[in-house]
Amino acid sequence: MEDIQDFLTLQTASPANSWLQQGTGTLTWSVFSIYRASLWTLDSLHLVNNSIANQAFALRFEYLRTVTAEYILKASRTELQRLGHAPDQSIQQWQNALAGIMPDVVKGDIVWIIFQPGIKVSFFQQTTTLGEILDPAFCTAFASIWFDPDCHSKTLRSALLQKPAVR
Repeated sequence: MEDIQDFLTLQTASPANSWLQQGTGTLTWSVFSIYRASLWTLDSLHLVNNSIANQAFALRFEYLRTVTAEYILKASRTELQRLGHAPDQSIQQWQNALAGIMPDVVKGDIVWIIFQPGIKVSFFQQTTTLGEILDPAFCTAFASIWFDPDCHSKTLRSALLQKPAVR
């Protein structure tokens, strides 16, 4: 836990030992468990008009199976388009940027996505920097994949936010 605190503090210049694990859950598709996600915040996650109002927050993914970068990109694009928080032109630009960042993952890999709303989204595999996207609109739209009330996995959303699932 201390290593996580140090890692998140270093990446966000937040006060030391101020990160808390808010919630954790597993993304399951059909009978397959894809990843275990945990939400890390400087306080609890604040949603205002279904947008995140925190200074920074992070998602940690522990992959439970091998998943190609191509699959991750396709799933991200599909969800961004379905949620409709951005025009297709922006989604295409983000997909191009993500294609240079997102790795293939194998069972046991850890991927971090650190959101700094209004500034950037940073990606890490274990603690190695993969890249970042400096676009406030991307930060909001990409976070909606997990936190929009109409997101694909309401059960995972509820587990991350530690709220009962609404169906």
